[in-house]
Order: sequence, then C-alpha cells, then structure tokens
Amino acid sequence: MNFAEYVKIREEKFGAVIFETLKEKVFVTNETGKDILNLLKEGKTAEEIINSLADLYAVEPEDIKEDVLGFVGLLKEKGILAS
Repeated sequence: MNFAEYVKIREEKFGAVIFETLKEKVFVTNETGKDILNLLKEGKTAEEIINSLADLYAVEPEDIKEDVLGFVGLLKEKGILAS
C-alpha cells in the first residue's frame, strides 16, 4: 500500500497529522495511528502491521485485527492511501 502523492504526514508528540493537500483536508491520529502510518511507509502489508503491533503492544493479533483493518480502510476511503 502506498500513500497518495498529495499526502504529507508530520509526526507529533501525540501521534501524527496527515495533510491531504488536494482537497485541503487534515486528519489527526494518536500514537497507534502513527505506528500504523510508519509501518505503511515501510511497505508492510495489513497482516504484517497487525503482527508488528501485536508484538509492540503485547496483545494477540486477533484482538487488534479489526481496528487495524478499519483504520487502513478509512485511510483508503479518505484518499490517503492510493488504490
């Protein structure tokens, strides 16, 4: 998954700010959202992101799968991720 070409991301202490410059929209994420964005930047698949976060937060992958897939789906819906 790749970010759309008109998307800029800035990391902050609280998480991250996503700027979608084509439609001039701003989205804010928490620390977990920032972690997902960073893993997406590394080219990780949804399954790899789920496993990485499960290790990072010491939880079972099934416990976070729905949330991660929902967040990635929202990024696609909002045009943050290229189709």
